[in-house]
Order: sequence, then structure tokens, then C-alpha cells
Amino acid sequence: MAEQSKAHAKFCELVYGKNLCQHGMADMMQIGEMIKLMDLNSKDKILDLGCGNGLITEYLGNYLGAKITGVDISEATIARANIRVKNNPNVRFEVGDISNLNYPPASFTKIIAIDSHYFVDDFRSFLLCLLKILTPKGKIGIFSDEGLGIEGQDERALEAHETLIGKVLYELNLKYSALNLTESNRLHWRLKEKVLSELKEEFMNEGSMFLFNNRLEECTATDRDLNCRFLFVIEKD
Repeated sequence: MAEQSKAHAKFCELVYGKNLCQHGMADMMQIGEMIKLMDLNSKDKILDLGCGNGLITEYLGNYLGAKITGVDISEATIARANIRVKNNPNVRFEVGDISNLNYPPASFTKIIAIDSHYFVDDFRSFLLCLLKILTPKGKIGIFSDEGLGIEGQDERALEAHETLIGKVLYELNLKYSALNLTESNRLHWRLKEKVLSELKEEFMNEGSMFLFNNRLEECTATDRDLNCRFLFVIEKD
């Protein structure tokens, strides 16, 4: 429904800076920061975890000229994505559970998880698995607003090392950097709500109020002003 909605396409363009049918928090500014901090380039073999409909994956493959594989648990979504890129040699999609990956060691130079690690029960085991399939000197990029994982907690002043992810990285003695995106995330959620209000009639006229209500609930279900947000970039020795 989101892929076919003109109102949702306009919403994504205004909120994220480009319509890639996004459903997370990573706008084009954040994607650009990820590209820069991870040094994503045409020589990379990239794994995109929890890629959804794969439009961000496809964008990265085309923009970078890199080989990229998107993985998601939804068979229907992956089937549509593979049809879309059937003539694109840089991009492919596979059905898979990101918490149970079976790639050979050193399969990828870079691995990204754009707001997808929330679906993993054991983050420590998940991270160790990613390190196994990453090449030496490879990098893992993880966007997260999980913080301490306590709903309603004011995490605006939280430092990266104080988060659940930061504590695991310290425990495993991993080298990492973290970009604090807390303020831009707060502005992102406010912009979402504003744009939705302005586009409500367009959603209504095309019969897409389910989409409108779904996106609005994301903004209002919790106090988004209290969230922290970081981009963690982990380096393998």
C-alpha cells in the first residue's frame, strides 16, 4: 500500500529528503553520515539487514556502485524487490532471519542495520555473528534509538557508552565510534507529525487513511522527545 500511495511518496519526500518508501528514522542526512563514517564505496560488498522493501538498499547500490545484498524475513517483500532489480548486477535480495545468518566467514566488507536490530532478542550473539561474516578491517553500522530499552525514560542526555549497545561493545572490547543524532531525531519526529497534518486530505482522498493513521501513531504512541539516537560504527580488527 505504501509503495503505491502518492500521498505517502510525498510524505517521504518531505520528511526524509527522498522517497524510498521509508518506515524508520534514517533520513537522507543520516544515510549520508553513514556513508561517510563507514567509508562505503564502490569496492565494498555490503549486507543490509532487515531491508524491508529494499529501496534504500537499491539506492545505496546505485549511488555507490557497490555490490549490496538486502536481507529481510518477508518473502513477499523480497520477491517484489528482486523483480524490481532483476537487471541490476549490483543489487540482490534474499529472504532470511537477521538473527540467524548463515553466510561464510568474511563474506562482507561492510554490514548495515538501519533500525532493524530491534527484532533481535540477543544482541550480543547477533553482533558476534556479524563479526564472523565480516572481513578483517570491515565495519558494521547500526542506527539505534533503543537507549536503555525502558519505555518513557528520558534518554536525551544519554551518552553512547551508557546505552544497551554501548555496554555490549565495551564488554566485547570492540573499537567503535558513535554519532549522536538525538537532536536531529527529535526534529525528525516533529516534522513527521507536521507533514502528516498537512497531507491528511491527500491520504483521505486516495483512500489511504490506514497509512496515515499508522504513521501518525508512530509519532504519538510514545513521547518521542525523550528518545536518544546514535549511529554506531564498529570496526573489526
